[in-house]
Amino acid sequence: MEQLISKYLKNELTNAEAQELKRWLEKDALNRKVFENIVSEWHLSAADVSSAKDRVMQQVRQTAVAEPVQHRTTVRRWMSYSVRTAAVLVLAAGLVFIWLTRTGIRQDDAMIVQQEIVYIEKEAAYGQKLTFELPDGSVVKLNAGSKLTYPKTFASKTREVSLTGEAFFDVARDEKKPFRISSNDVMVQVLGTSFNVRSYPEEDNIAVAVKTGKVAVSSRVNQNQVILKPAEMALYSADDQSLNKKIIDDNELSVFGWTDQNLVLEDANFDVILTTLSRWYGVEFDVAQLHGAQKQFTANFKNPSLTKVMESLSFAYEFDYEIDGKKVTIY
Repeated sequence: MEQLISKYLKNELTNAEAQELKRWLEKDALNRKVFENIVSEWHLSAADVSSAKDRVMQQVRQTAVAEPVQHRTTVRRWMSYSVRTAAVLVLAAGLVFIWLTRTGIRQDDAMIVQQEIVYIEKEAAYGQKLTFELPDGSVVKLNAGSKLTYPKTFASKTREVSLTGEAFFDVARDEKKPFRISSNDVMVQVLGTSFNVRSYPEEDNIAVAVKTGKVAVSSRVNQNQVILKPAEMALYSADDQSLNKKIIDDNELSVFGWTDQNLVLEDANFDVILTTLSRWYGVEFDVAQLHGAQKQFTANFKNPSLTKVMESLSFAYEFDYEIDGKKVTIY
C-alpha cells in the first residue's frame, strides 16, 4: 500500500491501482486517516516530518498520563485509540520521510496533490448513443449498451479509461501522455488517432479497428501485441486467447458505420440480428416460431426506423411480426 500511496502522490496511478487504493480507504477509517495525514504532510521537508513525529508521540504520552485512574476502562479505550491514531500519524510522516529520502525532494519543491480521485461513468442504454468530450479534448462516441469510465482529471503521464461495449475514439494527440483503453483482456494504447473498439461481454471476440494514425493492441493475458495502421483491425479471441491482425474489407461501414447512424448487418444469422436490433432500438423480442434462423442476412440501412428493418427481415425470413411499444413479437 505504501507504493500505491507514493504513486498517488506522484499522480501516476493506473485505473486498476486507483480502484485498489479506493477499496483500502473504504475498508477502515484508520486507513483513510493514514492517507489524509500523508497528503497533509506531503509538502514538509525531512526535518519537518521528523519533528512532526516527535510532537505526535509526546502529545499522546502527556494526554495519557493526565487521565484520572478511576476511569480505567475509559482510559484504556481512549489510550488504545490514541496509540492507533499516533501510529497513523507516525506512519503518515514516515511514508513521506521515506519518499523524500529516496527521491531527494527539496523543501522548496512545489507539489500539487489531488485530495480525491473522482471517476466519471458514461453509459449509453439500449436504444441510445452518446457523444462527449474527455478532459484532454478527445471525443468519444459511445454505442448502445456500452459504458466508459474515466478520471475527472487525467494523470500526469498517462490517460487511462475503461470500456465495456463499443466506442469510437478521436484522441487528442499528446506524445508525452499515451492514451490507454482497458477492455476485458485487451489493452489499447495510442498517442493521437481515431479508432473503434468493440468489446461486448456477451461476444466472444474483441475487435479494434483503426481509421487514422497508429494503435498498439496487446493482450493482458499473454502479452501478445500487434501494431495497427489505418484500415487494419485486431481481433482477440477469448476462446483461445489469440490476437490476430487483418485488413478491413472494402466495406468500412461494417466497422465504423454506426457512428453515422448506419445500421450494417453483414452475413449475420438471426440471433446476431436480434441482439443488434435490441441494442440499437432498445426493444425486446419474443420469437414464437421461426424457420431458417441460421440463414445469413446482409443489409445496410441509413438511420432506419424499426418498422423498415422488420419489413426487410420478415420478407427474408418469411415471418409475421407485431410491434407493441418496446416489445416485438415474431410468429
